[in-house]
Amino acid sequence: MITSLSMHDLLRKIHMYLGLLSWTSLIVFGIAGLTATMRNPSESEPLQAAGTMDFAAPANSTDLQVAEVVWKKLEIPFAAEPRQWSCSRDAQNHLVVSLWTPNGTTEATVLEKESRLSLSSRRNNLAQFLNGLHTSTAVTDMPGWPIRLWGYYNEFAILTLLGMALTGVALWLTSRPRFRLAQIAVACTCVLFAALYFLTR
Repeated sequence: MITSLSMHDLLRKIHMYLGLLSWTSLIVFGIAGLTATMRNPSESEPLQAAGTMDFAAPANSTDLQVAEVVWKKLEIPFAAEPRQWSCSRDAQNHLVVSLWTPNGTTEATVLEKESRLSLSSRRNNLAQFLNGLHTSTAVTDMPGWPIRLWGYYNEFAILTLLGMALTGVALWLTSRPRFRLAQIAVACTCVLFAALYFLTR
């Protein structure tokens, strides 16, 4: 009986501290999920003109190579190095380089004949900022140690979810395994999970 109580107390402490160490990140996950669910993409604020600057596009370069030069020139904090999907062409066939950060979006339109960059930007509100942060992981290619540190914290928080789920079940088994409502809850979640698994495979 003493051993059982000691194990129960240990599990309870592990469960509690896992939650305390990761609750901030998990709240961000919740806000991000609600933002993505409730926000209508068509209602996004349009990009606002942010000025122009001199820019000479390198000769005989691909769109991606030009985009990399634009990225280095602008030096936007936490903006990831552009990929092919960051490059597009507008109606006038100008190269448009899109750079994303948790703080917002910047689009640079390369006006080759004028040797200039036309810049437009949109700053994220708090909910959009948190939505951007929750996608950061240890493999996020955004530069800067704050983003990388947040990515590692996100991965830790994801692991704590698994830990809290396992210790939660263990707490039930070491305290009231015959509690009828708990048995029904476990059975319902197992059946629902299995049904959704087979229906979506």
